[in-house]
Amino acid sequence: VQGSMKQEKEVFLGLAEARKAYAGAGNNTDQKVVAAGQMDSALSRLLVVMEQYPQLKSSENVSSLMTQLEGTENRIATERMRYNQVVTGFNTQIALWPGSMIARMSGFNKKELFKSVEGADKAVPVKF
Repeated sequence: VQGSMKQEKEVFLGLAEARKAYAGAGNNTDQKVVAAGQMDSALSRLLVVMEQYPQLKSSENVSSLMTQLEGTENRIATERMRYNQVVTGFNTQIALWPGSMIARMSGFNKKELFKSVEGADKAVPVKF
């Protein structure tokens, strides 16, 4: 696939860097959220490239990659939704009594919801 899309090297590099950042985040939730956002952004850029250039779709490898990327994007969206549901429940529990007292004594703090990286919803200009 990469041979079919040599011009899109930076998209593949961005995807590889995002995967590396996610793997290196360990158990740090904040780092994982940021890395997942980078991964989502890189996947979106790659899908946009492949949609803009129909001749790439004719390659069997590219077609297979598109299917895998769409599946990955769906899994990320599902896990983002699940994470946000759990964080919302957690934040509600530590804000209400008696959870607020227990949270204060135990040092629990409000967690941030997962948000996509700014600009992830915009198409990236591609030049071959």
